[in-house]
Amino acid sequence: MQIKKVLAVVMSLCMAAGVVSYGAPVITHSITAQAAEVETDCYSFDEATGVLTLRGEVNNNVLTTFNYKYSDKIKSVITQYGTILPSNSRGLFAGLKNCTSIDLSKADSTCVSDMSSMFSRCSSLTNLNLNGFDTSGATNMYQMFNGCSKITTLDLSGFDTRKVTNMAGMFCSCSNLVNLDFRGYVQPDNSNLTGNLSLNNSDCGLFNTSNVRDMNNMFSYCSSLTSIDLSGFDTRNVTNMSYMFLDCKSLTSLDVSGFDVSKVTYINGLFHTCSGLTSLDVSGFNTSAANTISYMFCGCSGLTELDVSGFDTSNVEAMYNVFQGCSNLIELDLSGFDTSNVKYMDKMFGDCGKLKTLKINKNFKNITKEATLPNGEGWVNVKDPKTVVSGSGDFAIIENNGKNTYKRLPIEEETKPTYPTNIKVEYSEKYHQVRFTWDKVDGADRYGIAVYLAGKWRVQAQNITETVYTSPKNLTPGKTYKVAIAARVNGTWDTTNAIKNAVDVTIK
Repeated sequence: MQIKKVLAVVMSLCMAAGVVSYGAPVITHSITAQAAEVETDCYSFDEATGVLTLRGEVNNNVLTTFNYKYSDKIKSVITQYGTILPSNSRGLFAGLKNCTSIDLSKADSTCVSDMSSMFSRCSSLTNLNLNGFDTSGATNMYQMFNGCSKITTLDLSGFDTRKVTNMAGMFCSCSNLVNLDFRGYVQPDNSNLTGNLSLNNSDCGLFNTSNVRDMNNMFSYCSSLTSIDLSGFDTRNVTNMSYMFLDCKSLTSLDVSGFDVSKVTYINGLFHTCSGLTSLDVSGFNTSAANTISYMFCGCSGLTELDVSGFDTSNVEAMYNVFQGCSNLIELDLSGFDTSNVKYMDKMFGDCGKLKTLKINKNFKNITKEATLPNGEGWVNVKDPKTVVSGSGDFAIIENNGKNTYKRLPIEEETKPTYPTNIKVEYSEKYHQVRFTWDKVDGADRYGIAVYLAGKWRVQAQNITETVYTSPKNLTPGKTYKVAIAARVNGTWDTTNAIKNAVDVTIK
């Protein structure tokens, strides 16, 4: 590597002809600062500005060696027209911890097959320009953006991933990432990024996951993402999904109902610490190939229900911590679980303090104390609700034979609501009226509407047979009403609960 140092030093030395009163000469110096530039055939670096400029055919070994040495000093990376990135671009910019901007818009990346760890650990990066970045030849995107912890937006709208087989850790630890949207895709040269994380193939076309085998830790620690649209994901060839959404704690919903997991061997930790999820549909998961499901739902404290009744665990060896920390789950149907090959069940139900009902079949042999199922006052088989079958310890020990439903004492009476729930309001600014809808109440033959006026509840309608009501037109804009919706079940109106669940509406 040829290194050129440009050094400019100007010095002037002046000695006065005379002598000061104490006899010492007067000397003055004038020195300009030193400026250094490091230069090779494929890059130049200006130490004064911290700008690394790429040009020509970039050599991976040369550049990564330089980057390692100057990782503290590089503040930005730019490219000249004619810059060609190497086929092996693995770790090309990895570890540039003080670099805030990388612009590869002028670089040719058509020959790149390995993009793994390309921007890994660029922890100060806030601006990444990949406009026109050609990924059509890429097969490996392992940990491509791993540790880009300050970046909030990634424009990957032109990414062609049809040949990619490895996306493991691709966005791992992008903890401030809030926008990653593929819906704006038109062409790489005219791409536009909008919205949150959307990976819908019907919109973006080229972001294709059909050849991907490994997605482990793909979005792990993306703790600022609130939504991810994965409806276009093709997972038919994926074998590893372990910890894919680990610590995505800001997600409130996640639609994985279209995931094909039939080849996935490692599905452990898939939703670990997705504590913001309030619903999750995995009812269609074919887990017959799974070897481990440990930590799969660990820390999903926001879930109140979870349907895993169709899970095939006949090949599973490890189930430890699978439901640990699902502190709001009330019921689990494990009737599809087969524990005949399971070696590890430690803390399977740890911290599931609200769990009151368990359904298991003949292939779920025993629940041991190592599974840490909270025992409370004891568990009973609904076939014999007076006999405790779980022992007297802190954790239940249940020997199961056949298909059974177990309930934890005390058994609460299961009652269905006799009043409307899930009340929704639609407003019409044109007609100054409102429309109410609600869920059907079992056994109800009539619904009624009451409005609180002048200190009293006044019935507006009580012969409603459908779960919808539209108010009269031309109500006073800006006025707020308190509205109660009651149901008549077996001839009785439940007005008490209707009033407790009354809603406030303001006319528009």
